[in-house]
Amino acid sequence: MKEHNRRRRHALSLGLALLVILASCSGYRGFREAQHAELTGDWDTAVLRYMELVTQDPADLRYRAGLLRARTQAAHAHFEEGRKLQEAGRDRDAMLEMQRAVQLDPTNQYALTELEKLRTKIETSGLQPRTISQMKDDARAAEPMPPTLNPLSDEPVSFDFPNATFMEVYRAIGQAFGINIVFDTRLRDAPVGPEGIELRDVTAIEGLEILMHSLGHFYRVLDEQTIMILQDTQQNRQRFEDRIIQTFFLSNSDVSDVMTILRSLLNTRFIATNERLNAIAMMDSVEKVKIAERLIEQNDKAKAEVVVDVELLQINTNKLQQLGLRLDATSLGIRLDIGGEEVPLRMSDVESLNQNNWVLTVPGFLFDFVKNATDAQTLAKPQVRITEGEEASFSIGDRVPIPVTSFNTANTAGSNIVPITSYQYQNVGIEVDITPRVHHNEEVSLDLSIEVSNISGQIESQPIIGSRNINTSIRLRDGETNFLAGLIRTSETNSQSGIPGLSEIPVLGRLFSRRSTDNERTDIVLTLTPHIIRRADIREEDLAPIWVGTESNVVYRGSSPRVDSGVDGPFDEPQAEGGARDELQERLPPGLRDAAPEGGQSPGEEDDGPPLGVELVPPPSNPPRNAGLLDSAPAPGSPQIIVPAAFQEAAARSTAGVELTFAPEALRASVGDSFEVRLDVRSTAPLSHLPLRLRFNPSLIEVTAVRAGSFLGGEEEISLMTDDSTPGMVVVGLSRLGERPGVAGRGRLLALEVRATGPGTATIAVEQARPKGPALEVIASPIVEPLEIEIRDGESLDRERPETVA
Repeated sequence: MKEHNRRRRHALSLGLALLVILASCSGYRGFREAQHAELTGDWDTAVLRYMELVTQDPADLRYRAGLLRARTQAAHAHFEEGRKLQEAGRDRDAMLEMQRAVQLDPTNQYALTELEKLRTKIETSGLQPRTISQMKDDARAAEPMPPTLNPLSDEPVSFDFPNATFMEVYRAIGQAFGINIVFDTRLRDAPVGPEGIELRDVTAIEGLEILMHSLGHFYRVLDEQTIMILQDTQQNRQRFEDRIIQTFFLSNSDVSDVMTILRSLLNTRFIATNERLNAIAMMDSVEKVKIAERLIEQNDKAKAEVVVDVELLQINTNKLQQLGLRLDATSLGIRLDIGGEEVPLRMSDVESLNQNNWVLTVPGFLFDFVKNATDAQTLAKPQVRITEGEEASFSIGDRVPIPVTSFNTANTAGSNIVPITSYQYQNVGIEVDITPRVHHNEEVSLDLSIEVSNISGQIESQPIIGSRNINTSIRLRDGETNFLAGLIRTSETNSQSGIPGLSEIPVLGRLFSRRSTDNERTDIVLTLTPHIIRRADIREEDLAPIWVGTESNVVYRGSSPRVDSGVDGPFDEPQAEGGARDELQERLPPGLRDAAPEGGQSPGEEDDGPPLGVELVPPPSNPPRNAGLLDSAPAPGSPQIIVPAAFQEAAARSTAGVELTFAPEALRASVGDSFEVRLDVRSTAPLSHLPLRLRFNPSLIEVTAVRAGSFLGGEEEISLMTDDSTPGMVVVGLSRLGERPGVAGRGRLLALEVRATGPGTATIAVEQARPKGPALEVIASPIVEPLEIEIRDGESLDRERPETVA
């Protein structure tokens, strides 16, 4: 029994030993496979092998360092492959490669940025991506803004004022575009000049800006349909121009640098900084603050970052050869031995000296047959991540203590000064300093400083440090490798020794001499490979110039807060030129396209005089709110407004009308309630297209959904387009598809899903509607009574809803 247990224990011990041996062999084999994958450039396989090794032995630093190195290189390989696929137009395959790169190296901001761009491009299917973050959009939509001018019409109109004063000109423009004009009491009316003023095809914005610049005036917006006109003087601008305060939080730039830019370009005085929050607060006009915001967006960019792969190889070669006769002593000596060194020699003892008392020293003869060759390599492969413009340094070598002696007269012993010795440590080896700069064409400039030092000897126990230095600047492409070599240090020593006379005999003298040759060679090989992992996020809009007006009248065009015509929609399409405008019109549904002028003239064509079918009509003395079509004859010398005749004929033909009504007419709700509001239509003429714009108070209610009714047809017969990007406004376009005939009668046009968000009395109004028939003829614009909604706090109140009219 005991023998059986002993054998069993031996078997278990042997099995455990075999398992340990197999595990160690497996780890060794996996490590060799990972290293082989690294050498062949198969970084994905190297990552898998290192992950297996780290799982088996997490404490082994070799495996963990290899895994980190392999993941970085594999991420870079997938990133480069993704860029190639992106250039070839294969965006989805490129996005997969970018995803692998980000998964392998989450710190690669360059790959992350490119991945977001590809994902946005694919999701939007070619639409322009948003250029401002969602957080800033929400903040700007919620923040209180000064009143903005919102003309009732953006249709271009032509004016001819042969003999008029500037106040008459302003009033005529206000009547044409539905703008109330108020003049400063100190402003005196005067004629515009002997030649008059003639404006052709201008909108409200263009007409006001032209007149303001030519007459030396400026205006202040009082509400959406009212402006005050004043003389453009510094005193008036200080009195009437609105000032705002805005704080800009910087993410990347230094507040002092940005403040210098703002003060230099905008000449602003009211500016303060908060270095703790890295923020700038500024008070100035709306125009200057908008310009400052644009400048900050252009300059507050993150610096580019580069990962530099450094591979350093130091090769030391030493060859020594010693051949020939070597004497262990170089002198022949004789000395007296009388029994000891301290035994005195007396004169009486001289007679007793003999040859036994004399000792002769003869050098020994040795033959050297030595040849020695030594090769040594020092390899380092660091990866350094550097921010653009910052310096990175690394050192490979030793710190050598160097004694430094000083004398302190305070510490004296008698008349002697006691020296004090301290040690300073100096780096001896290889030191590399790198400063990168990333260019916009994906090239990297590297400012290099390389120093190679070694201990070349000693003087009185003090080390002699030899040094080799290189300072240079190189420019490489992303991923390009630079090979730097030639830092060679060579030392050759030849010596010969031998017996005088005998060593000089030809041929035979080599037997009585010794030759020694010592060659030392040190070579440094350095390779540098930069990889861009983050670029400055410079966008296309950052390259465009900012039009800021004149030095005395600074304005911000493009998003000026003084004039705002709502959102892009059926009423204010961009004024494209020539073929671009025609292409834009072709992409719109039939109900949203502009009617072509009679006579076949395209919108992009230009003519010196009025186009075909255009006649002169005077402005009415008291026009209706939405009236813009006149049919009375002009009085001689009075201001003229040119209106296309096609619009007049369409208005004359539109004897039939369209009525729009909200249902229910009024209702009550509580905060948080959701309910439906219907917009019904009654048309006595065939109706095919109806673009309209709805206004409401965004602080009290919000429109969560818009659905088409059944009046114009089913889902396969109509096209519904909506735009709710502007708070408090919904633009809707309804059209019957194809060449289907128009619909007359009564029915439901739209259904709005509304949610109450705040207490008060909210209104939903049809701000503008333009009904059109099958041939795009304009039907008279309807006047719609707004819907009032009483919203209270507390529980929901019962609401009476009228029956839906089918």
